[in-house]
Amino acid sequence: MDRVETVIIGAGVSGLACASILEKHKKEYLIVEKTNRVGGRVGSIYENDYIFDVGFQVYNTAYKESSRFLDLKNIDLQLFKPGSIIHDGTKFHMVSDPFRDPKNLFSSLFSSLSSFSDKLKVLLLIFELSNYRIENDISSDVTTLDYLKQRKFSEKFIELFFYPFFSGIFLEKDLNTSSKFFKYVFSNFSKGMACIPKNGMQKIPDSISNNINEKNILFDHALIKVGDSKVLSFSNNINIKADNIVFTGGSEKLIKIKSAEYNSVCNLYFETDIDIVNGKYIHLFPKDDLINNIAILNKVSPSYCASNNLLSISILGDYSTLDIPFNAIKKRLSNYFGGSESNYDLVKRFDIKRATINQNKDFFKQRNSFYDDGIIVSGQNTVNGSIEGAICSGLNASNYIITK
Repeated sequence: MDRVETVIIGAGVSGLACASILEKHKKEYLIVEKTNRVGGRVGSIYENDYIFDVGFQVYNTAYKESSRFLDLKNIDLQLFKPGSIIHDGTKFHMVSDPFRDPKNLFSSLFSSLSSFSDKLKVLLLIFELSNYRIENDISSDVTTLDYLKQRKFSEKFIELFFYPFFSGIFLEKDLNTSSKFFKYVFSNFSKGMACIPKNGMQKIPDSISNNINEKNILFDHALIKVGDSKVLSFSNNINIKADNIVFTGGSEKLIKIKSAEYNSVCNLYFETDIDIVNGKYIHLFPKDDLINNIAILNKVSPSYCASNNLLSISILGDYSTLDIPFNAIKKRLSNYFGGSESNYDLVKRFDIKRATINQNKDFFKQRNSFYDDGIIVSGQNTVNGSIEGAICSGLNASNYIITK
């Protein structure tokens, strides 16, 4: 039986971050990954000259630890326009950031989506949350919806902007997510820019794995059992004894530690030859009972699709066992962007049951950080549900191992 100082279960972002620091400090480690790639929930599929991110995801330039940790020059981030395009059931409206998108100040200021009072409240919230940190927030946690009501935003603005924008991030329709996580996300979007790597979200975990000896990653091996004395049993009849075990991605359930609950999403990719105006903005659809948001990814990075427009569509919930009315979606796309239904072709579908962690009210009181006698739980559920949270959790785990 092989013996390894530290075994990391899962080659997601948190596991990779942990391993890269152990590599830097010349500590012995092995990552064991059940799939054939690094990245976990952050990844891309490269197929037929398309780049399909596994679920619509963005990186935020305001992430402090991640921006120090990643090779952002090599990743080559491509920016979305700040703000969004919102369809109110009749027509599109622009909601832009007047400070970072001044040329669209007029159209945003005079949009009928929000009152002048709502606009002032948004500016006040930007100012108040400019240096927000969850760990410094001693206020009572409430749901995001209750928090927005406490801030006296109008029902119309909550329905047409906050619901679709933040539901698309939280992947839940009711804004039951912790107000503290809302404040964290709002602060980051106010300071930073949403973006994607030039060649897909897969380049983020790839960037971290470049700091890791490839001989220290074992792919296509699933953890089956955790035995006495930290003996790990994997598929393909491999057993490894470890001094430290870092559990990521919910693998801690094998040692009877409660893992996170998750929100689900169905991600559809449609190709179209119809040109889409304002394609660098994320499009929101608060009045659509199926489509939450659409991103025209090639408008942000042409590498995603060289010939036509590639639409990434997010439908909230678990549709893995349900039929999706593709013809109805094509009809809606033609109504929104023009052309006929035949101009829109489905080219990829992802059903992602564990798309992001559920962070309901009081989540930050109940986070599953665990460090005990070489048993370490890492992952977004120990910090927060973001790429930054995953990287920070991996750094925390490596620090425990190095200093214990």
